[in-house]
Amino acid sequence: MAKLERTDKPVSVLLEELGEGTLGLPEIQRSYVWNRSQARDLVDSLYREYPSGLILLWKPKELPELRDTALGENNKKTPDFLILDGQQRLTSLAKVLSGEIDVYFNVEEESFQIYSRKLKANPLWLSVKEVISEGAVNVWMKLQQTLASQVSQPKLNEYLQKLANLEKIKEYRYPVMIIHTDDYEEITESFIRVNSRGTRLREAELAMAQLAFHWPGALVKEFESALDDYEQANYELEARFLMRCFVAVSTGQCRFRYLSALWKKSPTELEDIWKRTKKAVDHTINFLKNNAGIESSDWIPSINALVPLVVYLSKKQTPLTDDEAKGLLFWFFEATIHGRFTGSPETKIDQDLKAIESADPINGMVANLRRDVPSFDITSEMAEGKYQGHSFLPLIFAISRGKNARDWFTGTVLSSTNVGPEHQLELHHIFPRAILKESGDFKTHEIDDIANIAFLSQKANRTILKSKPEDYLHNIEVERLKAQHVPMDPNLWRVDKFRDFIGERRRLITDAINEYMRELGTGYFDV
Repeated sequence: MAKLERTDKPVSVLLEELGEGTLGLPEIQRSYVWNRSQARDLVDSLYREYPSGLILLWKPKELPELRDTALGENNKKTPDFLILDGQQRLTSLAKVLSGEIDVYFNVEEESFQIYSRKLKANPLWLSVKEVISEGAVNVWMKLQQTLASQVSQPKLNEYLQKLANLEKIKEYRYPVMIIHTDDYEEITESFIRVNSRGTRLREAELAMAQLAFHWPGALVKEFESALDDYEQANYELEARFLMRCFVAVSTGQCRFRYLSALWKKSPTELEDIWKRTKKAVDHTINFLKNNAGIESSDWIPSINALVPLVVYLSKKQTPLTDDEAKGLLFWFFEATIHGRFTGSPETKIDQDLKAIESADPINGMVANLRRDVPSFDITSEMAEGKYQGHSFLPLIFAISRGKNARDWFTGTVLSSTNVGPEHQLELHHIFPRAILKESGDFKTHEIDDIANIAFLSQKANRTILKSKPEDYLHNIEVERLKAQHVPMDPNLWRVDKFRDFIGERRRLITDAINEYMRELGTGYFDV
């Protein structure tokens, strides 16, 4: 039975212990995930002396696998205590007081903001880091010199009191509970109970905590190493995604709630599942890069769409045939452009995982799509809308790559992984924003329509700048324009014909998508 010790510690002591390595993180902890706004709000709460939870620590005799806190100079020191609850708060405060998260305090309004240049002109906005590190009095004396001729002494005295209150957040005392036990199962259960008030996002993290307990080293060694490899390949994935794939490969379903049978497996069995999962994720990334030209995770509207691909490929004992590759690409693009995984993703993923177990997996996955998509034909209306986040953008890029599309000015084959700033891929307005705005005839949603966007290198984009299409398009090779579905009628390149240009280019894009998808989906498209 665990022994429970109760105490309290000021923020300054907790941060010192975190920085010097006295406090560490067990493998079951997730990485730091708070955003800057959450860190700002925490400082606000401490300033107002609102309750902000407790700190739960674990004192083991033998240390389990640890995470790197990436804080302080002594984070390789063997910790005395491990943080079970409070990591996000303590790390946020450490980042604020080091200046990594630059929070500013308005001494008149007693409000907090993340630093931006617009705050610089107002002397009433002061750095929280500066107030804590230099002391309220020193900061106030400098402020007094700046405002002496503008603000009365009583008001300046009010400012001093507010700064003194801000400095006192380092004295804010957190209740600290310390669990003394070497029972890792008991600690894992405590961690899960403490963190179980949450969302589906949390369910993945709790499942990872169970995995760390049943197979020590899985997260800090295997998962993190894999994520580093994928990042090098321009696929920025998350541990939660790998965990979902792991669960899907091992159980045939993707939910994190029904895993009791999984946790009965031995570490050796869990390691074998991970090897199959990792191999299948590798295969999926290479498949998308080589078969669709999707060279970066930035081009994938929904990462959830990768899970069925991973499971399908985990079961393949032989190389993909051409028909299989085309069928999987057809399913993937249809699923993403129709937003299959935007709502109730777990239900949709599980439908596809069930289809993968059938005698004709790809047909089953396409049949699942057809229940929600009456027709796979794309209409011009579906190809309207702002390019930012448009689900058609990756498909249009893949089609352009398939036509060996080249940069209009450099002649370099378009790729999101080109080396050198001049060759990096950018989204370019064929009719530049500035030109259309100057005319005063077009709204933002028209200017940013996906039919006004081409894929170009940074150098080409900078070359064009505010040039009118009628002035620069005729200098570009015809085949390079056609590869990106640019209407070849020069009359459409004039600003007064912009809407006609957009309509014609949208028609060309729609025809190209339908032709490409029909070729991919031979045997599936019209079934």
